[in-house]
Order: sequence, then structure tokens, then C-alpha cells
Amino acid sequence: MTITNVTEAEAEAPSRTRTAVRDAIPAIGVYIFLRLLSLEFMAILARYAYAQDPTKQVYPDGSTNQWRGYTSSMDALFSWDARWYMLIAGQGVEGPVGAVDENGVPYLNRLMFFPLYPWLARPFAALPFVSPMVACLIVSAISAVAAAWGLYLIGRHVHDHRVGIMLVAAWAVAPAALTQNGGFSESLFTALSAWALYAVLKHRWLLAGLLAGLSGLSRPTAAALIGVVGLAALIAAIQRKDGWRPYAAMLLAPAGLLAYVGYAGSKVGGISKYFEVHSNTFGAWWDYGESTTKLVWDVMLGNSEDATKPIRVLNVLVLFGFILLMVMLIANKAPWVLSVFAVATFVLSVGSHAHISMMSRHLLPAFTVLLVPALAMSRMSNRNAAILLVTLGILSGWYAGWLPFISGQAI
Repeated sequence: MTITNVTEAEAEAPSRTRTAVRDAIPAIGVYIFLRLLSLEFMAILARYAYAQDPTKQVYPDGSTNQWRGYTSSMDALFSWDARWYMLIAGQGVEGPVGAVDENGVPYLNRLMFFPLYPWLARPFAALPFVSPMVACLIVSAISAVAAAWGLYLIGRHVHDHRVGIMLVAAWAVAPAALTQNGGFSESLFTALSAWALYAVLKHRWLLAGLLAGLSGLSRPTAAALIGVVGLAALIAAIQRKDGWRPYAAMLLAPAGLLAYVGYAGSKVGGISKYFEVHSNTFGAWWDYGESTTKLVWDVMLGNSEDATKPIRVLNVLVLFGFILLMVMLIANKAPWVLSVFAVATFVLSVGSHAHISMMSRHLLPAFTVLLVPALAMSRMSNRNAAILLVTLGILSGWYAGWLPFISGQAI
């Protein structure tokens, strides 16, 4: 009887896998369609902008200490952070501390960019005829599909199949969605977050801890996911649920972040030195929301000419929109891990000093707030939902092209 049961379980596993893949295909298909639509509109705007002023300098490239112009949409998909990731994917973190590369940029600056994304790209970049740029695009494409799948599972778990599809669609048309398909870590981190949160919802503690641990190698704001997974595991342990697994999750979740910060700090002369480089070179530090608060007040009160620039007004509107969705998510009594993840990501984003143009990108992985519009769209007719999503996809593509090519801001 035991042998028969094992055989039946083994036989059912492929069937469950096929069913899971089949159920997710509509969501992934919708995601791919909306992103292709958005990227095509961005490319049209990029060609128009280039024709109007071919010599315009668009954004500073910290990896070469030069300003960059533009020739195509690839210059949007590989701006700022993406230039660093492409450099690391092709060359790695090379050179002794204090040395500079061929562009005069210190090698230690590469340590400021968390390594998981370029590490995953390096094997592809080693293949014949595959450039570091293409390698990064491959990792982003795979990660984006994995993220879409994870979002679908969460939407279906919390509500139903249709909400799962709409959650994926809403993420596909977010303002900074272009970074999902460029040389950025957004898709990778979102995929790790979605599957880790889904694992928590399903009480799969080892998987949740492992994914949270990996996320700590992808970006510092992974602290939001690490905290949520750790807190959920702690509550399960206190309630004496699921045996030893929640304890293992608590140990695994922070491992990646602590390990990398410790490693990078040892390379540059200490943890404090590591954060000094972040602050002095990249203008990134924790300021308790002072810079964000000042910007919001300046925009609301029109305190200066800079405060009325479209880039500032648009991103303040994005910030207010996020807050509204976050409040509605909590009011709708979503599972607490999803609400806390959104709040933690929000706090880390607005509490850090960074250029306002990056706000939309930093908030993009907090996909859980999109459950609110996803639920609303799920109640629409197919026709109305399609019209709305296509319109939002075009607007997302416009923003993706306008931000670097017209406003000249980093993404």
C-alpha cells in the first residue's frame, strides 16, 4: 500500500505542474502583450526625440563619468544603474581597492551595486555572440515572467483567477514598468518577493526563507521582504506551528543581505566606509524622509521654479497614488504580510535620499498595493478592462520615453 501511494504521488506531481503552468499562461500572455505595447510606444517617442535634437545629452553615466546622449530606446533600458550592472556582468568586480578602471572610475564603486543580478547575467555573457547587454536582457526577461507568475499566484490565492490576471496586468502598466525589461534588478527582486510572499501564505517556510535570503543579494531594500518573512516566521514559531521550519526561515532570510554588506564593507575598509561611498558618490543615504517631505511640500506650495517641473509633480502624484492604494489595501483586510510588505517598501523608499525621478522605480516592487485596482478591474467587462489596460500601457510607454529623452532625468 505504501509503495502504491508513493507511486500515485509521483504520478500526480507532473500533472500538478502542468496544471499550474496552464493556469498561469493567460496572465503571462497578458503581461507580455502589455509590455511589448508599452515598449513600442517608448521606442516611437525615443525616435521622435532623437530626430528633434540628435545632440541632446540625456543623463550622466556614472560607470564612465560621462554624459550620454541617445539613439534608441536601449538608452532608456540601459541608463544609470543598468550601465553598472552591464559593466559588472561583462567584467566582474575587478581591481584592488584604490585602483581605477580605464575610465578613471574606482573599482570599489562597483561594490555598491548588489551582485545577484549581474552574477546571473555573467554566464550568459560568457557565451559566444552574447554581449553583456543581451545577457542582462535575458535575465530581466526570465525574471519578469517569473514575477508575473508569482503575482498571478498571489492574486488567485487572495481572491480568484481573474484577479490574479489583473494583478499581473496592473504591474505591467505601472509608471516605471520599463525597468522590468531593461538592465535593472526590479524584475528579479519582484520575482523573489512574489514567490517568497506566496510561500509565506502557503506556510512553506524553507522556500520563503531561502528566497528572502537571495533577495538580500539583489538590493538593499530587500530589508522590507526580509523583515516580513522573518516576522511571519517568528509569529509561527511563537504559535508553535510547522515545527522547526519557521526557525530555519528566520535564519535564512537575512543571510544574503548581511553577508554581502559584510563582504563589501571588508573590501572598502569597514561597514561605515561602505555607507560613506554610497552617500558621497551616489547621493544615497537614510535621511528619515527629510528630502522627500521637503520635495512634497515644495511641489504642493510651489515654493520654487524647480518645484513645478513636470518630473517633480508627476512623481509626487505617483507617491500620493501609492499612499492611497496602500491605505485601501489595509482597509480591504488583505493578508497582513502583503500590507506590511507594501508599508515597509514605502518607508524604505521615502525615507532614503534619492532623486525624485527614481521614486516610481523604487516603489515598483511593492506590487501588493495593485491588488486594489486589480480587484476593481476584475469586476469590469472584458471589453472595458481591455480598453483601460491598453490605454494605461500606452501611458506607461509614454512615461518611459518622456522621463529620459524629454525630461533628461535618471530612471
